[in-house]
Amino acid sequence: MDRRTLLAIALSFILLTCYQAFLALYYPSQSETETSVVSSEIQSDGQSPNVQVGKGSKGPTVEPKVTAEAAPKSKFMISSDPSQKVPFKNNLVEGEIELQGGLLSSLSFLKHLDELGPNARPIHFINNSQKDIFLAESGYISTPELALPTRETLWKASKETDANGLQMIHLTWENGSGVEFNKTFSFQPNSYLLKVTDRVINRTKTPLTLYHYVHFLRTESLPEGQNAMATADFQGPMGFLDGVRVVHSYEDIQKQDKTLDAKEGWAGFSDKYFLAALIPNNSTELKQYYFDFDPPAFRVGEVSGKVTLEPGKDDVVETNLFVGPKEIHVLEALKLKLERSIDYGWFHFLAEPLVNVLLFFNHYLNNYGLAIIFLTITIKILFFPLANKSYISMNAMKKLQPKVEELKKLYANDKQRMNQEMMKLYQENKVNPLGGCLPIVIQIPVFFALYKVLFLSVEMRHTPFFLWINDLSVHDPYYILPLLMGVSMYIQSKMNPAPPDPIQAKVMSFLPLIFTFFFLTFPSGLVLYWLVNNVLSIAQQGYIIKRNQ
Repeated sequence: MDRRTLLAIALSFILLTCYQAFLALYYPSQSETETSVVSSEIQSDGQSPNVQVGKGSKGPTVEPKVTAEAAPKSKFMISSDPSQKVPFKNNLVEGEIELQGGLLSSLSFLKHLDELGPNARPIHFINNSQKDIFLAESGYISTPELALPTRETLWKASKETDANGLQMIHLTWENGSGVEFNKTFSFQPNSYLLKVTDRVINRTKTPLTLYHYVHFLRTESLPEGQNAMATADFQGPMGFLDGVRVVHSYEDIQKQDKTLDAKEGWAGFSDKYFLAALIPNNSTELKQYYFDFDPPAFRVGEVSGKVTLEPGKDDVVETNLFVGPKEIHVLEALKLKLERSIDYGWFHFLAEPLVNVLLFFNHYLNNYGLAIIFLTITIKILFFPLANKSYISMNAMKKLQPKVEELKKLYANDKQRMNQEMMKLYQENKVNPLGGCLPIVIQIPVFFALYKVLFLSVEMRHTPFFLWINDLSVHDPYYILPLLMGVSMYIQSKMNPAPPDPIQAKVMSFLPLIFTFFFLTFPSGLVLYWLVNNVLSIAQQGYIIKRNQ
């Protein structure tokens, strides 16, 4: 790789890092789509999403005065009594359903641990801690005359498992006036997707007006890794609604509630590696998705259109909840567009095939470090012809370097004449001064796409390589890989012709040191890719130099 290209990449890295740090400090991620502004007040004494669509917005409207008379206070009253919790467990997750309030109040990932080592425990993602609230809640909104279940309601529970391993937790509550509410949580044996079924039965003699809602409630979660690189993907309230990715920072929602009308999609909270998303089953009805703040928690949810329930009739609403890791193949297999929670940026079209190739190699090698090495070799083979042209051009330029220096001395006081003579020299020797740069520049998008892949892939989390590298998703604890990478860049730089400009030459001489400094905190997997790529480039360039001597 020639020095101009290295300078371009270095400046790109500096710009990328500074830009991300600037955004993180002063401009938290904004919505990628226009949204309607919620014009209603959120009742501080109720759990129900008292939502009204902004002026001029189409779709179902929840009347601003609709509220539940018996709605619980905004504070969370989580019981510590084990008898008021119904546990569940499949092959991937375990957790609890809270009978007081009928909430999904606990969920842990059995195959994803909070740390490495003997003290590691499953990541507790859904929490019932007063300091770290993260809950899933669903129910109905109606007029004040109808008594509804609240967060203080104690539901009756039963549990069953069918022959296929499907677990179902049934909750029942009757309001004493002829209206029965049922809630069922269903868990497949090998899935992060659970289904919540809400049902209301009208046994009164008068019609009922109802609205169904479902939402996640969460106190603000800090991005993983307290540095600028943690902003490589959005973390916070987000959704993918009617084909558009929607994001809102916690700060924005605190300032102003947001709503959006959509027929299909999902909404929830996204972290770097994990996602909680709600996906309504009814994809034909226009629904309101809301992103708001009900202290102490933020809410991301959906409210349906008005339902008039006649005497003797019932209403059933099914909602899928995905609570799990952002494993690309798992998300894609569900065919719910959940993979759009991962944003690979401008080079998304390159990142997706890179992920697939990386997972393909790991499937057979069972080591992501080796998979990265084989992926690097594959990329090198694909770009072999371009790299050959680049190195041949650079080798020719290096042979002409003594003559170029003579021209610079001869025409030191006549820059125009010097440039003319240099171009004549290149033409006579059939050398393109840009030939060593352009083929390598084409490869830069691949590097940035791979950077996103290695940084955002939960598959890399806590995956070891060899010896001291226990986790490819974090930096080398002893900084051996970055130092080796710096040495390889220094060797490679010495194989390239020196820039004609003295200032540029001085800057280029510091590039290996600059890159080493940047790579000290980069994920080990990314540093491994760059190191292997440099070693292969040195070998290829060395072969061309030897062949053309």
